Formats: sequence, C-alpha cells, structure tokens
Amino acid sequence: MKRRITTFVAAVTMLLSAGTAFAQEGEDKVLEKIKDFYSRLSIGAKVYFDWYGVWGHDSSSFDRVANGERGSDASAKNNNSFRIQRAYVDLKYKINDILHMRVTSDVDASVTPSSASNAAFHLYLKYAYIEAKKDFGPVWISATGGMIETPVIGLTDKISDYRWIQQNYLDQAKYVLNNTSLDNSADIGVKASFGISKYVTLTGAFTNGEGYKSNESVGYKAVTYLVTVNPIKELYISGFGRNEITAKYDYTGKKAKREYYGYGVAYSSDLIKVGFNHIFPYVTTVGVASYFDSTLKLGSSDVYVYPVKKTGYMLLDSWLNFNLGAVVPSAPLLVTGRFVYGLQRGTYQKLYTDKECGKTRSTMLYAIGLGWQFNKNFRILVGGELQKYFVKKDQMLRYVESTSSGTDYYNGTALGIGNVYVSSHQPHDSKRVYVKTEFTF
Repeated sequence: MKRRITTFVAAVTMLLSAGTAFAQEGEDKVLEKIKDFYSRLSIGAKVYFDWYGVWGHDSSSFDRVANGERGSDASAKNNNSFRIQRAYVDLKYKINDILHMRVTSDVDASVTPSSASNAAFHLYLKYAYIEAKKDFGPVWISATGGMIETPVIGLTDKISDYRWIQQNYLDQAKYVLNNTSLDNSADIGVKASFGISKYVTLTGAFTNGEGYKSNESVGYKAVTYLVTVNPIKELYISGFGRNEITAKYDYTGKKAKREYYGYGVAYSSDLIKVGFNHIFPYVTTVGVASYFDSTLKLGSSDVYVYPVKKTGYMLLDSWLNFNLGAVVPSAPLLVTGRFVYGLQRGTYQKLYTDKECGKTRSTMLYAIGLGWQFNKNFRILVGGELQKYFVKKDQMLRYVESTSSGTDYYNGTALGIGNVYVSSHQPHDSKRVYVKTEFTF
C-alpha cells in the first residue's frame, strides 16, 4: 500500500514539475514575442505650439484697395492668439528587413460640419502607409502605398528643418500666389524611388491630387517626379515637377490643369542649412464659364465663352537655418531667416472691363528669427515677418473696370452716391511676430 502511495505521489510530482516547466517555457515564449514586438515598434509625438500676432493685410488673396476702404486688414484688437500648429502621434513598425509601416495622426481647429457653432481641435489622419525597401549594394529601390508624404515638399522640409517655424512656400503657395495652391504635404496614392549609391535618387508619385484632407472628387490623378543629386553628402541639387488635371468641362475636351516645374539647391549640415527652390507654376482654366459663375447659363445648359486660359506664376523660396550648438554644444543658439518672392503674371485673356485683365501681382516676404535649442526634445524661437504686396495694372484699363466690382471704385451706396472712381492703393504690408516652440519625444 505504501509503495502504491509513494508511486502515486512521485507521478503527481513529476506531472506538476513538467507542467511548471511547460508553463515557464510558454511564459518565456510570450515574453520573447512581446519583446520582439516592441523592439520593432517606434512611438513618438511632436507638438508645435506658438503665440502669433499680425498687423496689416491678413488674407491669402490680395488686390488693390480703393482709397477710403480698409481692405482685408487684420482686426485692430483681435489680432493675436496662442495656437497648436501640429500635434503628431507617430507609430512606426518594422515588419521585417524589407517592409515597414507608419501611421501618423495630427490635429487642427476646423469642424465638420462647417456650420457647427463651436470649433474644436479634431483628430485626422496625416500618414498611413506601408513601405518596401531593398538595398542591392550599388543601387536600392523602395515602393510606398497609402496616405504618403509627397516627394518635393517632403524633401524641402527634411533638408531645411524649417517646418517647426513655418511651412515651406510650395506647401503654402496660396499666401504668395494670390490664393493659388500647388501641392499638399501628404496625399493618397503610391510612390517609388530608385537610388544609385548615395549620389542620385529618382522618385515618382501617382496620387489623387486632392490632398490628405479631401476625398477624391474627379477621376484624374496627379503625377509628381523628382531627381535629387548629392555630389557630396550635404549638398542637394534637385529638379522636379508635378502635373494634375483638376476638371474636365465639356464635350470639347477642355480641361483645367495645375502644374509646376522647378529646381532647387541646398546645403544641409548640423551647423547650417541653407538653400532655395525656384518654381514655375501654371494654372489652366476656362476664362468665363458657368463652372465658375452659376449665372452664366443658357437655359439649363452650361456656357463656355473664352478659350482655355493659362496663367503663369513664379515662386522663389529660400531659407537659412543656423545652429551654433553643432560646434559649441554649450551654446545652442539658433538663427533663422527666409526670403520668398511670389509672382502672378498678367493675362489679357479677359474682357477689358474685367478687373483682372492685364493685372500682375507680386509679393516679397522677409523673415528672421532667434532661438535656443535646450536639448533634442525642446527648442524655442522668437521671430518676425514683413510681407509687401504689389499689384499693377494699366491705368486706362482701371478706368473702364466694372463700377460694382472694380478695385478703383469706392462703394458709397450707404451715402447715396453709388460707386465713385477714387483710384486705389497697394494692400498694406503684413507685419507678423511669433514665438515658436517644438517639443518631441
């Protein structure tokens, strides 16, 4: 009897020991999988917080202002605010040595629907893509699909390190090209790159063209191409372009297009980042059409009067970003500067009574800043901008403008005198000051 009991106890003990061993082994495997998962996962956050004040003209579009009228100047009282310009939550995961994925969220203060009474920050998707990259020694290739970073804007922000202060002016072209936008920093589509050693990179993207905050509304897509040459590691010489059909009007095949071509030169090191992009955009539309003015109808049919109208622009965006901390770690002084020139060329593909006939617009923006980088997670800068505006038109054409819409006519309806020709002046200079901060982890 004792032998049987002893044998039973020994068997139970062995089973318990084996179970414990198996359980321990199972826990170890789970822990290994958890450790492996987190070793592949990267989580970060980035916040741009600033104080911003503006005086003078405060609109992305600009025109001559009739004497006696105020124009689009900022409010004399409500002209400064604290703002959150970016709040990234960034997740990156390495699936294997070839495949990587990224999901990034951001916030802004717009609301949906637009009639909502209280605007509040809301979360939206900035990036969501999977990328495959393979290095074959002298050459490498990569392919990306999803909500991707667009090639030219992405490169400019990378080599200038200016994004925490201000978007580059291809990204926000409307502020210097009279409310004409050219590109978005992210869009849904695919992108491929081919690199030859570390000296030449060819990149192409095929995207919706609507940008990361819009759903696709037309069947046409945007094509972007970029060539970057690096004779030395810090020197970037680039050529680029983008073509997009934005609308098709009627059976004749007339199309609206948005395109740009350009080149850039930049030097980017830890100590100094300096460079420029020189860009030549074109926007093609139909001069007078019911697409732009719903009153231009023939019964229920659309009306297209003028032939295709092509408006040319020019944009020069240059930057300087100096960090003394690269050579003197105890004095991480930041000095930044920017000069931007935007030009909207005149066109005579308009009726001579149209206020846009023959009109040329240009603007120059100067920016300077002084800051301090406390560590890799926090930096701050105090800066200011001056933007000047110039609108030119033949004086005789200004006399024949429509009295109700012409920029040289004062609206005296409230005084009982109707619209009176009083001539006009340039928009007031924009003066902006700000305190910018960036904190990351």
